[in-house]
Formats: sequence, structure tokens, C-alpha cells
Amino acid sequence: MKKVLLITDVNFWERSSGNRSRIYNLIQFLADNVQLTVVNTGPAPAGIENSLRDNFNAEFFVLEKTKYLSSTGYGRRLKAFLKDKHFDTIIIEYIHSSYFLNFLIDDVQIILDAHDIINERADEFKKFNHAGALYEISKETEAEIFNVYDHIIVLCQSDYDKVTAMTGPDKALLCPHTVQPHTHLTRKEVKNIVFIASAYLPNKDAINWFIANCWPQISAKYDVQLSIYGTVSSDPNLRDKPAVVCKGFVSDEDQIYNDADIVINPVRFGAGLKIKNMDALAHGLPLVTTTHGARGIEAGINKAFLVADDVAEFIKAIELLINNVQHRTSLGKNAIEFIKDNFSAEKCFKPLMDIIYK
Repeated sequence: MKKVLLITDVNFWERSSGNRSRIYNLIQFLADNVQLTVVNTGPAPAGIENSLRDNFNAEFFVLEKTKYLSSTGYGRRLKAFLKDKHFDTIIIEYIHSSYFLNFLIDDVQIILDAHDIINERADEFKKFNHAGALYEISKETEAEIFNVYDHIIVLCQSDYDKVTAMTGPDKALLCPHTVQPHTHLTRKEVKNIVFIASAYLPNKDAINWFIANCWPQISAKYDVQLSIYGTVSSDPNLRDKPAVVCKGFVSDEDQIYNDADIVINPVRFGAGLKIKNMDALAHGLPLVTTTHGARGIEAGINKAFLVADDVAEFIKAIELLINNVQHRTSLGKNAIEFIKDNFSAEKCFKPLMDIIYK
């Protein structure tokens, strides 16, 4: 089997956000198909390496368990770890970790798992007056870094096209997020509308916009509750709103989706594929999201889920679902089939495996 090293600073084992789930699923797939080693920068909980070895057929190593280091500090730890080791492919998670390239000594295939295109994300944040809220980089610098790598993994077709334009052909690998289908019963009456998200700024913006502009009309007309799950529910602006319940982080997704009748994601800006939308579809729940939220899953619009981009459209879509159990059932079934047809692990990660084993 090919030997693959994956380097990340993300505590993926927590699975409390989309990016963590993405890396977790990638590791899970690679562990079954290559001889995998995962290096995490840390800090990390005591015993996490052994715990992860129990769950994956892979080796895990944390560079520093108790404190944060400088990039040079992490790089030197990695270089020491790599001494006398050989890998066929090295995957680096996210462009901000490209400093590790300075500490690689082998002639090895190097792949960047970009997740998002950073210059585009920065432009999106600026449109909503959040310039400088996250790490930013110019398009020119991002293209230069991309071209250092042998390949760039992206999650949706639009990002694939952008990376190809920045780097030329044959560099980009389109490997969407993979999810496993689950089946839930569709109740006749809608009692619970659900939003699940991390405390990422676009998620905070999304739910606050929805509660301020859409929820008063919906909650006044229908006997429904808006349940907010995930770390986004720690936002103090969400407290003490009529018929809104902040549930916090719940590790059992099945429990969340068993209690859900409709899932919303009114995200207005950001970047990349919205993993929370794919999770909702995989669980067969009727989903209402935005055009921005539908990036990478556009083929499912009006078949597997609904799209709304303003207050009137969101209210109309949710009222349609509240009042029409057949439509909710149909969307849920179509969502499951959409996921099965397009987002199996074998299909999503085939471009990556083809490059690793070429």
C-alpha cells in the first residue's frame, strides 16, 4: 500500500464543525485505503493518539501536547519526526500550514487540501463589513502558493474552476465532502425547525438575520419552535427570543435530526461547500438554504432542497413545508437519493486515490 502522511492543526476528533467533520471523514477513508500516518500540531488531550489508533487503522502523532509553538517550532518537530521515514504522498490541511513545506526533505508528492479559496472568502467577508475577521491573502499570493504544490484538493465545482484558472490544468482535484445516508420518519405536523452550526461568523450572521427578519412572522402564525444546535448557540444575541431554544453542542446527530422537521441554513456569505447542508440532506430532512448555501450541490435545487434568498422567499418556503407533508416527504426522499448518487466516499475521493496510486 502507498504510504501517506496527513498534516493538520485541526482537532478533527471533536467533529463540532464542518471542517472537522471533513478532515475526520477524509482520514477515515484514507485509513482504509493507504498506510496512513496523521500528524497533528497540538496541543491535544492526553491519550488522544492511542484513542485515535483504536478508532482508525492509522498512526497518529501530536507534535506538542501541552502548549502552542511557533511555526518554526512545529516545523522542527515535524522534521525530527520525519527522520528515517518515507512517504509517497503528503497532504497538508489548509494553506496557512504551508510553512511545513520548508521542513520537508524528501522528494515526495505534496497535496494541499485547500477546503476554501481564501482570497474569495476575504472578498465575501468584505461585502458584509467583516474585512480582517479571518486570515486573508491576495489572489496573486494564493496562486503562487498553489503552484508550489503538486495538486490542490477543493470541495465544489466552482472552486475547482477557480483553482484551474489560477494554476492551469491538472492541478485541481475535485473531492467533495462525503456523507452517509440516514433515514428518519416524516411527521405529519411540523413542530421543530432546526439550525445546526459552529460559532463561525457567517453562521452567526445567518441565524441572527433569520430571527430578526423571518422568525417573527413564522412564529406568530404557527405553533413551531426554532432549535439552535452547535457552538453558534453560545451567541448571546440568540437568548430570550420567542419560541427559540439554544440547545448547545449535541454529539449525537441522529438525536438532532430525529427531532427535526425542517432544517434551515440562511447563510449569506463565506466560501466553499456547506457541509451542514449535506448533513441535512443525508438525513433526509427538508432543507431551506440560500443560493450561496447551495454551492456545490446546485443539481439538487428544487428536487432535494429549496432555495430562498430574501425574507419573503424564506417565509414562503417554510410555510410551504409546514403546510404540505407530501412535499416534505418528497424532498426528504430525493435528498437521500441525491446523496447516494453523488457523495459516496468512493466517488468523492476517487480523484485523490487516482493521484496517490498513479
